[in-house]
Amino acid sequence: MSLLRRIANRAAQTIRDFRNREVEVISHMDADGVAAAAVISLALDREGIEHRVKFVRMLYREVVEDLEPAELTIFTDLGSSQLENLSRKYSGHHVIIADHHLPDAGFEWPELVHFNAHRMGIDGMQDISGAGMAYFIARELSGKNKDLASIALVGALGDVQNAWGSLTGLNTEIASDAIEMGLVKKEHDLLLYGRHSRPLFKALENFNDPPIPGVSGSPAGCVSMLKQLDIPLKSGDRWRRLVDLSLAEKQKLASELIARIFLTVPPELASYVPRSIMGEVYSLTQEEDNSLLKDAEEFATCLNSTARHEQPVLGLEVAKGDRGVYYRAMLRLIRYHRRQIAQGLEFIESTGLSEGPRKYLQYFDATGVIKETFVGTLTSMALGYQYSNPFRPIVGLVRSDGVAKISARCSKLLFLRGLNMGLAIREAAKKVGGEGGGHAVACGAQIEEKFLPEFLSKFEEIMLNQLAQH
Repeated sequence: MSLLRRIANRAAQTIRDFRNREVEVISHMDADGVAAAAVISLALDREGIEHRVKFVRMLYREVVEDLEPAELTIFTDLGSSQLENLSRKYSGHHVIIADHHLPDAGFEWPELVHFNAHRMGIDGMQDISGAGMAYFIARELSGKNKDLASIALVGALGDVQNAWGSLTGLNTEIASDAIEMGLVKKEHDLLLYGRHSRPLFKALENFNDPPIPGVSGSPAGCVSMLKQLDIPLKSGDRWRRLVDLSLAEKQKLASELIARIFLTVPPELASYVPRSIMGEVYSLTQEEDNSLLKDAEEFATCLNSTARHEQPVLGLEVAKGDRGVYYRAMLRLIRYHRRQIAQGLEFIESTGLSEGPRKYLQYFDATGVIKETFVGTLTSMALGYQYSNPFRPIVGLVRSDGVAKISARCSKLLFLRGLNMGLAIREAAKKVGGEGGGHAVACGAQIEEKFLPEFLSKFEEIMLNQLAQH
């Protein structure tokens, strides 16, 4: 039995031991975290184990202080990077951590089952997500939980673990399980958001990583390009979607997009462009054809939107299978989410972006304008629009009560070249007495407001050093 399976089995046995005791699941408030909580919650439901689910943005010191240990606490998609904080409150209590982030060292206790990818020599940055780690525990708990692979796959895509154009490592095993169960279909296609749910011209308009000259953000430019390529916009009275195109049309469109991007992309990033345009895509076979949940990556975005507006329970119930009340509530929230994005982008456009001391980093301060839980989404959307440089990292921040909450994003092209913002932000935050972490293309930190200039300088310096080494 592999090390991964041995620890997953130990976690599963611990869950069985606490079948009739108090059990709490605490998960990260993002797409992967919501998916991870759904996987574990469904597995517990099937075992008849009563439990409650709680979501947190991050296990910062003050957050942990407000938690009360249950007889068994299961942390999903977080915990490993905050072991020092957790140990102060949970040492001596039974805890399972199912996580894929870089772990703290030296803060474990005997009652802890620490199921972390990196501790087993697995790259948690791209080979397995938090939902994937939760899935392996669920699968050890019962073979019938193999059908939860599709939710775990949604979590992996929510964490951009397909940045290379395909899934790698243990993610491929999870995808294979989902395909074997008949829940997922894998294809090679253009990587446009809204393959099933949006008119083709709208999907092209919103593609901005990397931005397509004359197309991204321009409905007229999208329509003009499609007409030049002789790709009909409609089939009868219905707008055509990407999934409606023939293979020949898709190949023609992909070639045109790559050619246009080459016109503006920096030379050192050019070789990575094709894999940002074409790659693996996953469709959930049991969802309605034009549903926002049909494409696994779009499903992940829906879960993320519920988390960003502090309604992760909506995403949890949808991920667990609800297509009634919670699903309709989620759709209403997504409409609100889109309005908030539009207002946030208008704010950034009116105020502009500031530059870091080395003029590489770009950032905006949205204090008093948006909630801290939404700053990450707005930062993502700002990257690639006309007032930002899509080939530089971007930071959004909100200040409150002497604390700065920071979100950082960058293009997948920078990650492919060697940038890892998650490591950089963790190190920069630590240098100023704060906390930070996350993923290569999406991460966050919390620091004292007075150290913000020093943090930005350190963060920028570390990122530039990373790129200089590649």
